[in-house]
Amino acid sequence: MIKIAFFASHPLGMRCLELLHKSEELDIEIVVTYPPDHDTWWENSVHSLAQNLKYPILPIHRSHELFEINNDFDYIICVYYPNILNEELLELPEKGALNLHQAELPRFRGSNVFTHSILRARRDDHWVHGTTFHFMTEKVDAGDIVGQKQVQITENDTAWSLYKRTNTASVQLFKEMIPEIASGQIQSMRTPQSAYEGPRYFNLKSSLDDIKKISLDDLTNENKASDIWDRIRALEFPPFEPAYTQIDGNKIYLTTQIGENNN
Repeated sequence: MIKIAFFASHPLGMRCLELLHKSEELDIEIVVTYPPDHDTWWENSVHSLAQNLKYPILPIHRSHELFEINNDFDYIICVYYPNILNEELLELPEKGALNLHQAELPRFRGSNVFTHSILRARRDDHWVHGTTFHFMTEKVDAGDIVGQKQVQITENDTAWSLYKRTNTASVQLFKEMIPEIASGQIQSMRTPQSAYEGPRYFNLKSSLDDIKKISLDDLTNENKASDIWDRIRALEFPPFEPAYTQIDGNKIYLTTQIGENNN
């Protein structure tokens, strides 16, 4: 039996936990996730599901206690886990740590991947987004790739619509990876990111802070119409603040939906 420590949050983490739970070859030893009172922008929690499925649970802020509770794992598997795993945690599992990253690697490492994928689609003429299953290293999102799926980016996609389609592809990719983990074949599927061509971007969580405000001059500049449209839809991801402009000191929100997110 392959022993798993599952580090996760978000509804995507819940879907993947359900898939792991159905596997007869993988044994979830512990689930590391947010505590039940943690405030999130999504509904439901990995904690509640893990509790219902009767798995041992360790809150994220106590992940360092994993060594004391149980240090006998074949794999750590991460899905929408908010923290970077340190060297000590990465070396804990016997066969490695795996992560489901909702972007095309090595093209987009880091955060805000849906926004940056839309912003770069026209500039790079690359109208594809991806989701990637990969081994983890100390360098964020830089480990060997073992599986990928792609979704198309349209000229009307928002970050939210792209996120929803990518979630569907991510669940399917994760489902396909489970038998590969169970059989051990996943080790032979490793491809170093150095084997992939094309531009590479790394974005911090703060990478949207300076691009949300759009000047009135830019909004009325016909030469910038495509760029502004891309920026508005790339920043549309409720419940987070969208793009905006300011008129007489008042913030006016800019979205693709007439009558929504405006005040």
